[in-house]
Amino acid sequence: MSRLPTLDHIVILVSHYTLMGLSDRIQHLFIVAPGGNHADGLTSNKLVLFQDGVYIEFIAFFDDVDPDRRSKHRWGNLKENTIIDWAFTFPPDDDFGAIKQRVQDAKTSFLYEEPALWGRKRTDGTMLEWTLSAPTDADALPNALSPGRLPFWCLDKTPRELRVPYAVEPHLTQHPSGVQGVSSLSLSVPVREISDLTEVYGAIYGSCGPADLADRVWPYEVPSGSIAGRHTITLLGSTETSITLTLGGPSPGQIELLSGLTIDIE
Repeated sequence: MSRLPTLDHIVILVSHYTLMGLSDRIQHLFIVAPGGNHADGLTSNKLVLFQDGVYIEFIAFFDDVDPDRRSKHRWGNLKENTIIDWAFTFPPDDDFGAIKQRVQDAKTSFLYEEPALWGRKRTDGTMLEWTLSAPTDADALPNALSPGRLPFWCLDKTPRELRVPYAVEPHLTQHPSGVQGVSSLSLSVPVREISDLTEVYGAIYGSCGPADLADRVWPYEVPSGSIAGRHTITLLGSTETSITLTLGGPSPGQIELLSGLTIDIE
């Protein structure tokens, strides 16, 4: 890879009831774009698109999903109304295999799965396809890694503008809050995992990584190419696991996006 990874989206888990009423709940802050139903039949989503090409995905499990199927989903047991995960992406001609191999060669317990085909049907009937590779912990049972510590990878098979129409439908990015994009993500992770996770991020970035890893801060690009905002991923040691999202907008401060979920703006 000859350039920085591209931040694709941030995932917020909500109840299906919240998802259905999302436009009314946050209309004073954001325009909600339609999403659709995922091909596995377990979840549906709605999106908040930004001018920088990154988006927030609000995802919910259907109320009638079999509890056992939900519990086996990597997001099925996580707390609702929280930021649970985030994704990097590539243009179609980039080779994710090189990153996957570098992470394996780093000799930590963390690995990336072979990309698996996923899909979603939009509300207009358009079928979208991508491959997804999630990080795993080879030493954990059942071979799982709590989401959010490392990015998963969303690699488009159909054109990304169908999945993320921020450029072809720019009115969907003109938010009442004035937010234009994602400035940074801070990841609070268990202190015992800091060393191995730092090694994995170094492997992801390869020769594009920062020269000084002491602060555990890594840069990213955004799909639009905008340079507004810090565009950094920061790894922090903590007793609690969480993801802090900072958006870029004209009025610095904080907003309560959902009950109990606060987002920073700078």
